[in-house]
Amino acid sequence: MPFGFAINSALKRPLRALCVAASFFLIALPAYAGLTAQTTELLDNRFRIDHAVEQITILAQRRPGSAPVVVVKPDGSKWYAHRHPENVSWNVTDSSDLIRITQPTPGPWQLVGEVVDGSELRLMTDVVLRHDPLPERVYRGERIKLTAELLGDNQRIVMRDFEEQLNWEMHIRSANRPGDENFGAGPFMIGAYHDGGKGLDEMPHDGIFTSDLDFNYPAGLYRYKMSVSNEVFHRELTGEIEILPQPVRIALSELPDGKTNHSELTITLEPEVSPADLHLDLAIETPDSNRYQFAVTPSEPVQTMTLPMVEAFGNYRIDGQAAGTRFDGVEFFIDLPELAFYVAPPPPPPLSPEELAAIALKEAQEREASAKSRVIWVISIINVLLLVVGAVILIIWRKRQRLYQELMAMPLEPRELTPDEVDLNQFSPEDRPGSAR
Repeated sequence: MPFGFAINSALKRPLRALCVAASFFLIALPAYAGLTAQTTELLDNRFRIDHAVEQITILAQRRPGSAPVVVVKPDGSKWYAHRHPENVSWNVTDSSDLIRITQPTPGPWQLVGEVVDGSELRLMTDVVLRHDPLPERVYRGERIKLTAELLGDNQRIVMRDFEEQLNWEMHIRSANRPGDENFGAGPFMIGAYHDGGKGLDEMPHDGIFTSDLDFNYPAGLYRYKMSVSNEVFHRELTGEIEILPQPVRIALSELPDGKTNHSELTITLEPEVSPADLHLDLAIETPDSNRYQFAVTPSEPVQTMTLPMVEAFGNYRIDGQAAGTRFDGVEFFIDLPELAFYVAPPPPPPLSPEELAAIALKEAQEREASAKSRVIWVISIINVLLLVVGAVILIIWRKRQRLYQELMAMPLEPRELTPDEVDLNQFSPEDRPGSAR
């Protein structure tokens, strides 16, 4: 199976069909004779597992917001979402439980919880991913519709809120082919799959999941991995896909002098595109936030068209989609990259010699006034500094004068010397007492 695979291939045996037959109940009831082996209404939330089952997956619906169900084994012991053996995997959402049991005990089982009246209990021994084949090549920005579904024992799983049980992802990584634009790029998460009836999905909750993928990445060869998983199981597909450059390009035209002509758009087609089968739906947003829609059907591989709404100065944006057919009959639908540009006002006319002379004179006068102002500031600062220094010197001098006057005004008191304080050596022999002069 190139685009899907299953686990537990040993379960594919004739006895598998007996795992969820009418013997799910303790007593066979004619009222349930029309139910399939995959789906059965609950009778007091009871069901029976056959002895030949090696693995089983239970998908049970319950009231939104209610607690997870409790699984009661044939021997009366209980399993809970937060407490169960290693051979049990359990994934819980707001309104459902997905439980996988390996080597289940044969016999009568029961679910205890707020299971919705009239809901269905889905019992599966094999879960397979089926996916539309991915194209080998896509254009950059191309929109493609791919669907996928999960099969339980070869039947599509369709249950309310089943989408909440699944986590879909699509990743791409460059295959590092020499010369490719995307060499060394990735990984990129380019989208997922949904069953909510939005976008390209046709019907909500019908078990068919539709892709919402973005291929707006550098051109080159990529390796992809598409996966769907939860706490109970994991399925994935891998392969290679090549993103090609867009076959349609839009750009502003150039004038003969090499400048950009903002009022003219050039549409260029690759050789593999048929101009007669190409249709462009474009929109341009002007600086005043007005948006103009216009459709174009080129008649030549290179064609130009005027943009009469490009008049005012400011920022413009052009975006849109292109739907066409290649010469080999392959159709495509791509989102064109946004083209943004700015229309600048024209430069002012050159100044006359008189105006230039007046500007030069004014600048000279401003420089002279600025120089004078700087000189005045410097002189003022110097004068202030001199005044401050002089004031400090004057204050110090006056304090010294005052201290000197106070010292001179102090009286000197005579004091009688003691004999020990008298030094006779300071007198000459002539000055000693009793000597004659």
